[in-house]
Parts: sequence; C-alpha cells; structure tokens
Amino acid sequence: MHLRLESGQDAVGLAFDGNLLKLTSPQAFAPGSPIRFSAKGEDEDRNLEGRVLRSKRIDEQRFEVRLRLVNLRREDRELLLNTLGP
Repeated sequence: MHLRLESGQDAVGLAFDGNLLKLTSPQAFAPGSPIRFSAKGEDEDRNLEGRVLRSKRIDEQRFEVRLRLVNLRREDRELLLNTLGP
C-alpha cells in the first residue's frame, strides 16, 4: 500500500494487525515520535497518525518502521486491514 508521509516522502505499508502498522520509509524516526501520513482510500486520501515503536535500517536507502496508530476511525482500520491485514 502506498503511503505519503507528512514530509512529502513516499513510504510503503507492509502489514497491519489492527493496531500496529509496519512500513518502509526513506527515513528513521525516534521511538515515541508522532508520525503523520496519508493512505489512498477508495474515494479519497485518509489522514492517519501513529507513534513510532522502532525504526530499523533494512538497506542503504530504507528503514522498517513499526508504529501504533492513534485516533483510528473504524473506516480507516477496515481499509488497512483489507489492504494489509493478515
């Protein structure tokens, strides 16, 4: 799933279990820091927010970031689960 970070950088959603989101990003984030991004919905972009749990370098240009989503609406949770869920 294509994601757009608040900074304008592109990220890729990899997995979502209903609470935690795993994505790849061109930058690392400190644990606990807020991260805002948008995800493409069926008819519009959805603005989402989470708190970073950890960032780990996976290659020269990307980091794997795990975050806990906050203030998640039911429709947004369903979109993420349908796209990235188990």
